Amino acid sequence: MNITNVETTLVDVPLKQRTITDSQSSVDSVEFVQVRIDTDAGITGWGFNWNYTKGLRAVKVTLDDVYAPAILGKDPLQRRELMRAMHSTNHFIGRVGVARVGLSAMNLALWDIQLRLEDQPLWRHLGPAKTKVKAYNTDGGWLTWSTAELIDDMHRIIQRGFDAVKMKLGLPDPREDFARVKAVRKAIGEDIRLMVDVNTVWDLATATVWGRRLEEFDISWLEEPMHPFDVKAHAELAHSLDLPIAVGETIYSLHDFRNYIESRAVDIVQADVTKLSGIDEWLDVAALARAYGLPVIPHTNV
Repeated sequence: MNITNVETTLVDVPLKQRTITDSQSSVDSVEFVQVRIDTDAGITGWGFNWNYTKGLRAVKVTLDDVYAPAILGKDPLQRRELMRAMHSTNHFIGRVGVARVGLSAMNLALWDIQLRLEDQPLWRHLGPAKTKVKAYNTDGGWLTWSTAELIDDMHRIIQRGFDAVKMKLGLPDPREDFARVKAVRKAIGEDIRLMVDVNTVWDLATATVWGRRLEEFDISWLEEPMHPFDVKAHAELAHSLDLPIAVGETIYSLHDFRNYIESRAVDIVQADVTKLSGIDEWLDVAALARAYGLPVIPHTNV
């Protein structure tokens, strides 16, 4: 079986709800890049990636002009080899960000071909260790919502059966963040797990001061407190806080996760298939975390 054609498409999907905002982005639609890989066996694989803000046209160009030519005519089941071939093309254009987003979409499409050939879903192919997994809801807590709206949203999520919720932090004045967390914790009680997500906008001094203050609210984890490339700052923060540090949404490679883990800069690994180069690298990161006894709580479902 060989790859005969690679096509890409951009799709912009408006949100049904009102604009949502975190500390980095204001979102009224989600942009997707779709990848279609055809084979001479009549099997077609589909992959995708997404972005809250615009910019996936750059990913589409990378897919069309750089990655697609590297895999045309090749066996799609030789997935690791094809990924290495595509990796080798981005040495000069960059190995993270736009380049990585395209690799992930390609990897998902290659996996789709194999799973269609096997006629089974990914979870069955991987052989799950559990029949149930715990879930939390992150579809709330946006910074544009008032404290009253935030609390109402948390109550709606809990009424749907969730016992764990997450809210956004990163307002210009951390005292406002603190007041919102205090109000939410009081409203939802002590039995509901509460996580907070800064989306990388704090510096070390801010994260240290306000991380310590947040500990009184029994926070399950502090997510993405600082710039994701600053491993040293995360290590210092993790050492100074009792609050678990979660990172992964904007970490782009196995090597970067290794640096975080070996530096003891992370307590909860949030590896993201769409930010890494796909499912294979995600599995590599999960295996690495498991070797160090760290929990993996994926960012982004595929």
